[in-house]
Amino acid sequence: MMPRTKTLHGCRTFVRRFATRREGATSSSSSSSSSSTPWATSSLSSRWRRVEARVFVVEGDEGSARVRARATTSVEEASTSARFTEVLLDPRNECEFPVTLPEGLRKREVELLVRTLAQSEEDAIWPRAELLVDCLEGGKSSKTFVDSWMYTEVLRCYRKRGKASKAYVLYEKALDRRPKLRLDSHFYAEAMLALSKGSRDEAAKAELVWNHLLRRSNHELLSKYALTAFLCCCAKSGDWKRALRAFHSDFFLFQSTGSAARERRKLPDVVACTALMKALKVGGQWKKGEELLQWMYDNGINPNPYTYGELFVLLGECNKWELVMSHYYELTHRGSGDPPLQQNQRVLPEPNMHVFSATMNALGQAGKYDLCQEVLEKMIESGKKPNAMVLVSLLSIYEKNHEGYRALQVFRYVQNAKCTRMNIFVYNVLLSALSKSEAADKAREVFEEILRAEGGIAPDRVSYETLIAAYAHVGDYSKANEVFKEMRTKGFVPTDYAYAGRIKAYAKNNMWRECVLILKEVEEEQGIQPSVHIYNAVLQACFVTKKWELALKLFARMEEKGIEPNRATKALLSKICHDGIESCEDKQRQAVLASAIAAAAGALAIRTGVF
Repeated sequence: MMPRTKTLHGCRTFVRRFATRREGATSSSSSSSSSSTPWATSSLSSRWRRVEARVFVVEGDEGSARVRARATTSVEEASTSARFTEVLLDPRNECEFPVTLPEGLRKREVELLVRTLAQSEEDAIWPRAELLVDCLEGGKSSKTFVDSWMYTEVLRCYRKRGKASKAYVLYEKALDRRPKLRLDSHFYAEAMLALSKGSRDEAAKAELVWNHLLRRSNHELLSKYALTAFLCCCAKSGDWKRALRAFHSDFFLFQSTGSAARERRKLPDVVACTALMKALKVGGQWKKGEELLQWMYDNGINPNPYTYGELFVLLGECNKWELVMSHYYELTHRGSGDPPLQQNQRVLPEPNMHVFSATMNALGQAGKYDLCQEVLEKMIESGKKPNAMVLVSLLSIYEKNHEGYRALQVFRYVQNAKCTRMNIFVYNVLLSALSKSEAADKAREVFEEILRAEGGIAPDRVSYETLIAAYAHVGDYSKANEVFKEMRTKGFVPTDYAYAGRIKAYAKNNMWRECVLILKEVEEEQGIQPSVHIYNAVLQACFVTKKWELALKLFARMEEKGIEPNRATKALLSKICHDGIESCEDKQRQAVLASAIAAAAGALAIRTGVF
């Protein structure tokens, strides 16, 4: 005969697991007519009889009514827990918090429920994770249920969704509610990683989290993961100096002291070093980036391809393309698939797509297009097929440099190599590059190619508006209007970018009246508000045609409508005021025009800094 305690424990465990599955099968059978699950409704009755039989056997063996009562209670508690979980995980249910927790709910069940809620993709479900933790905090069993792990799961949920402000509020809640709660390293790390997904100001708050971690520092809390999280925040906030202090000072200073501790002192890993490289990239500190690479090799930390990729991006933004090529040639001396190459006691990684992409971008920024083409060919020959993201990144460099024809050449080369699955984002960047290069005919050819493309590729709103801009750059207002009408026929709602393109096309032909008519068209259109970009386009037309008084009236209208001027507006206002007064040879008329500027533009001109 089994010992009494083990028999009772086994009975309770069995009935609890069965009741949970029974509830799950019941809910699934009610929502679906299929009974393919092993716990289908058709077999529930026979399986339930087995549970009752086992409880009866236990009762007979032990001869105690208490055993049967406790087993029955376990069944009821498990059933209640299953129903409670089912309600919270169903997005159709409107759950009102605080909720009443069922009796017998165990900590492990609560932990799994919090994790499931936090990891849900349903917008109606994942916010319930924090609400459930709040509910647990307000209950009598908060000390038993709530721990650092639950808060960490909710913080991870906010990180994945970019909810930095919510993450920081939750972080402060945890500190205020449970000052004696033992918070682990992952709690601090997830809080900082969530802040790194927000704005610069939100990322800067990570220093408060980092400093609090240092004040409570011990060997376990000060982990490499937490250091990496803080360095990511420094990269987002642009505080590269603080990142260096955390990397070279804080991480070592707050570790345990003593000779034995120094021997087992932790070093940052390659992930933390790569995060620091990102922070240095924001500050343009290319020399310190080179020093960091050497420091890694000196301390036995082998950089991976992503470390080199971040260094190449840093060097490229600082126009140090020669150093990029030096590292690139060093990495590509190895053959594809070879083991890590050791050169001068350096273990060099095999270059991946990230390394090739960063190299091409650095060369493109420096205008070294021939070398860029060589790297692209080398990449494809080595079996590293560029994906659409790599191609978009490279074509964007050509777009910024107004190298539309070169961008088309790169696109055709990759297209003929049949190594990249194109998408609409690649085509749109190519259209923009051709548009800025005033290659409207080529842009039209690419647009027609999109219309014929297969694989789910079709022109979107951006495609139409970019083609309108291409015609605007060459002053072809007739074709710009045709594309605009075609766009509306296809059901796309034009944005201010489309209207500004039409205005620019007319302005190229000194047709200021048509520009003003388009502005009125936007003002009369329902659901569309004239933006600063549309006003800037009309103001540019007034500047080109020397309609100074009309320009000043438009400035005044902007102020009336509460449209905030941007940098382009301020620059136009400055040029209009300066050139308008200079163009008046008669001094008396100059004075009149100056008075008109003060009267019409008035406070706006002063606010923009012209006067």
